[in-house]
Amino acid sequence: MTERCKTFGYEITTDPTFMDKQNAMTDELRRELEPLYHKIDKEKGSDKIITKLLRLIKKHPRNPQLKNYLTVAYNTRGKTKKAEEANRWILAEHPDYLFGRLNLAAEYIEKKEYEKVPEVLGELMEIKDLYPDREKFHLGEVTGFNRIAIVYYLAIGNLEAAESRLEVMEEIAPDHPDTKDALLRIMTYRMEAGMKRWEDEEKTRIKVKTLSSVEAEQTDQKPEFTHDEIHLLYEKGLYIERETLQKILELPRETLISDLEKVLFDLQARYTYFEEYVEANDWDEETMNFGMHALFLLGQLRAVESLDAVFDTLRQGGEFLTFWFGDFLNEGLWESLYYLLNKQSGKLKAFVTEPGIYTYVRFGMSGLMQQVWIHQPERKDEVIAWYKDVLRYFIGSGLIENVVDSDAIGFIVSDLIEINAVELLPEIEKLYKLGYVSEGVCGSLESVKEDIAKPYTREVKKELLDIFERYEEITSTWAGYTEGNDEEVDFDDDFDDDMSDFDFMNMPNILPKQIEAKKVGRNEPCPCGSGKKYKKCCLGK
Repeated sequence: MTERCKTFGYEITTDPTFMDKQNAMTDELRRELEPLYHKIDKEKGSDKIITKLLRLIKKHPRNPQLKNYLTVAYNTRGKTKKAEEANRWILAEHPDYLFGRLNLAAEYIEKKEYEKVPEVLGELMEIKDLYPDREKFHLGEVTGFNRIAIVYYLAIGNLEAAESRLEVMEEIAPDHPDTKDALLRIMTYRMEAGMKRWEDEEKTRIKVKTLSSVEAEQTDQKPEFTHDEIHLLYEKGLYIERETLQKILELPRETLISDLEKVLFDLQARYTYFEEYVEANDWDEETMNFGMHALFLLGQLRAVESLDAVFDTLRQGGEFLTFWFGDFLNEGLWESLYYLLNKQSGKLKAFVTEPGIYTYVRFGMSGLMQQVWIHQPERKDEVIAWYKDVLRYFIGSGLIENVVDSDAIGFIVSDLIEINAVELLPEIEKLYKLGYVSEGVCGSLESVKEDIAKPYTREVKKELLDIFERYEEITSTWAGYTEGNDEEVDFDDDFDDDMSDFDFMNMPNILPKQIEAKKVGRNEPCPCGSGKKYKKCCLGK
């Protein structure tokens, strides 16, 4: 921390008494101040704290922290005008008190008077430039200044400058509440900006029309199976016991595969039945994962003879596939499909180029071929040829054929970026020229050309596991199957725990409100515009 800040011409201290002399702080006053901070927030319905602060200010007129507390008290009680007047009092009597300046800058940002902020914090927006004669600053001053600078830069749309300040904060104080707040604000900004781009692109997005309803005759009756053990798939969630799986896998192959195909068809035949069940009772983890079990088991059996049944399931509409598989469609089923299809590239290509195939099914099939490239490097030429044929098919298709899906093509381009498939740039350029690529998914053509030629920094290779290991991996690492993953982070609680005495007495309080980020699916394009899936980008940060 010290070495980094020396490059800016100052040092940082965490000594809470560092500014005591300048701020006329005494031991007696410190003892009175510390409990007051918590009372300001906890006693919002009372003005007694304001009376007490005014009395203390009269007793200690040279201390700016008391007046800062007064601005906090007014502000938390919704008395914005009074808070602003109290802060003007600080600036008039204590012009060098940094947190008075930060409060004023935050006020200007809240009022959208952005041009006034540099007048308060300096044209360079650097703490050393604001106080050129000082050689040392408290950590709370540095993080507080940079936090307000980030709020300002985000307000005027300068994300690059905001991210540069965050880098400094994360290096000198990664766990400080100011750093956490700044990161949250930048993440929210990225999300909002990305969602705006996503909504704008909706006007030109090309979608395929998938099946609007299941064509199979509907029933409420469970299929009849050759093996009674198959009924266990309707009684066990993804925590299914190893012994149960082993028992099923040891059944005669031909009749077992026939039963598993019946399970897949049951997804269609009782779709209405289970839709109504979920509407009345919610999703039942223990009884409604039978389709997942069937696909996992077929993959473990390498049952290529069941490809027609698998394809028939995957060519259903988006609502059907989302209902039964959700995020598993890409994240959890790829391995079973890899085992079934990695040597069936011709059949896979024919399926991917069918009309009306759901976006995320095409995306998953592309990811499957990407993993063939990675796990079987001797087949790279075959994989390139596969992608080239698929892309050329899209290039030669008009919109009337119900094949072109700009999001799916964008996802395929993202997969190609990850494996540096520069050989396919001519086809990619043609797709961009036709307007067949969603830039919100994979970026502009210029960025694709740049990214596809340089090493990809994230781990792309997926581990191939057997069925027992895969169930264990899902239930031990996936959100929703592990304890504590759904808990919300309370930044306010973290804030109090991490605050030093100095921070308590000096924290600026008039900050623009945080914008609530919109919900984004794990497999949707990351709203930050990186060109990656949300789960591979901002969700993991």
